[in-house]
Amino acid sequence: MKRTILLSIACLAGSVLNCLAQGAIEVTVSDIKSDKGKIILMLFDQADGFPSEKDVAFKRAKVQARNGEVHHTFTDLPYQTYALSVVHDENDNDEIDKNFVGFPKERIGASHQTGFGKPSFEKSKFTLSETQKVVEIKMEFVN
Repeated sequence: MKRTILLSIACLAGSVLNCLAQGAIEVTVSDIKSDKGKIILMLFDQADGFPSEKDVAFKRAKVQARNGEVHHTFTDLPYQTYALSVVHDENDNDEIDKNFVGFPKERIGASHQTGFGKPSFEKSKFTLSETQKVVEIKMEFVN
């Protein structure tokens, strides 16, 4: 009986510690073509709103664009599943500008994105299960 109780307490303590565990996601955004505007990074913890609804993103960041690449680290994140999207907001209007058909006019990217097409949360997701996770995103036109 004592052994069962101790084992139950140990399992509960492990679950609580896992819930409290926090890590960081270090993001490198490459293939940036100019220094104009900002790079907007959006970290999502759910499919709803991914990839472009900034108001439902779990966390957001804006960094000055730099020809080549930029870096940003999201910290104090619970261990769970995420997906990242980025936009090069060249005119700094805090929006993803689109053409008359609805395709982005500014360069965008997402975690695990390859080729064309709107990124999905399912294809872009990754799991943070360690103290530090590195994610690399290449800017491209995605439509």
